Amino acid sequence: MKEEREKKSYSTFLKENEGKIVFLLIILFFIFIMIFSKFKKEEYNNKIKNYSGKTIGITSSIKNHGKTSDLRYYFYYKNQRFVSESNENNFSKKDLKKFFNVVFDKKNPENSHLYLNEEIQPDSITLTKAGFKYVTYYEHDIPTNTYIKKHKWE
Repeated sequence: MKEEREKKSYSTFLKENEGKIVFLLIILFFIFIMIFSKFKKEEYNNKIKNYSGKTIGITSSIKNHGKTSDLRYYFYYKNQRFVSESNENNFSKKDLKKFFNVVFDKKNPENSHLYLNEEIQPDSITLTKAGFKYVTYYEHDIPTNTYIKKHKWE
């Protein structure tokens, strides 16, 4: 008899407080997500601190994935070009074709991080030492039917 009353009271309790229980579960879920994301961010920051390589990188394009987007950039290490993406959402189109500091793992240069808060204005000697080349190209001007000589760092 006592067990039946406990079962009835437990089921009655669940029915009466169903909304509160669902609300509590949702709150606990969001707290778990926040703690997990903070843990992942701290893990990534510790990983970046262990990178020993430092160089200059240039942003090249923005790759959109629906609601999110990635900023593509490249840098040179040992005369080899490495293309990478930054998925931090604090960038805009005004950050394209600009130079920033990059840290990377010398053992695996594909693991890198772009510091978007530190735009730099390097001189030509610094860029050449970082592996970039000054390229001349020509653009066709339709109204005058001539080619215009232009330069860029690549």
